[in-house]
Amino acid sequence: MPHAVILDAYEVLTDESAIEREALSTVRQLVAQAGVRVPEAAVMQAEQAAVDSFAPNFQEALIYRLAKGDSGAALKVSGQMKKMPHPAPKLRPEGISILKTCKELGWKVALATCPHVELAKALQKGGHWPLIDVKGPPAAMRIELPDPRVFEFLIGALGVTPADCAMLGTRIDNNVRPANLLHITTIHLKQGRYGTRQQPRDLKDVPDYEAADIKALLQLLPSIR
Repeated sequence: MPHAVILDAYEVLTDESAIEREALSTVRQLVAQAGVRVPEAAVMQAEQAAVDSFAPNFQEALIYRLAKGDSGAALKVSGQMKKMPHPAPKLRPEGISILKTCKELGWKVALATCPHVELAKALQKGGHWPLIDVKGPPAAMRIELPDPRVFEFLIGALGVTPADCAMLGTRIDNNVRPANLLHITTIHLKQGRYGTRQQPRDLKDVPDYEAADIKALLQLLPSIR
């Protein structure tokens, strides 16, 4: 059984659906302002293409496709999006049960990414914060998933070996694959934009465990070996 878990808060602890809809609408408006007409159907197609292509940066892939390859317009819109503040996240009511179950199993918990200010505030207000031992890699590292060095840092911070650690997330590209490369036990939650759409490309993308939703995940966690 693992002694620690690295958890991607995105779609595991949070519900990103409303934020994603708002972001798509904003990108569409900014691309149109940059001089490229964007039908609504094109937004849906670009969103699906960004997910299916396992683009490391979803937003940049989406913008570039909507800008029809106009790199100047894409760079302008990407810059505008980066300047926008992070919206306050919506925490899943069941999310804290995941953390409590992990702690009951004796696992240390680390976040896979450094939470932005609004997410950190929400986790503190929701009572999640004390249950998290390592609050993600420091922003000063300037690397992010799927770079496996993120996991290497977190494993060291947790004081465990890869064999003693599990990775829990919704993304095959950013969570499952890099963890598999380090022989970390992988748990794929099939929830949210990525969890419900991404399919393994090869054997390195196949998780050790899968859960269809949080209810199934809570039943699964005690059986992880």
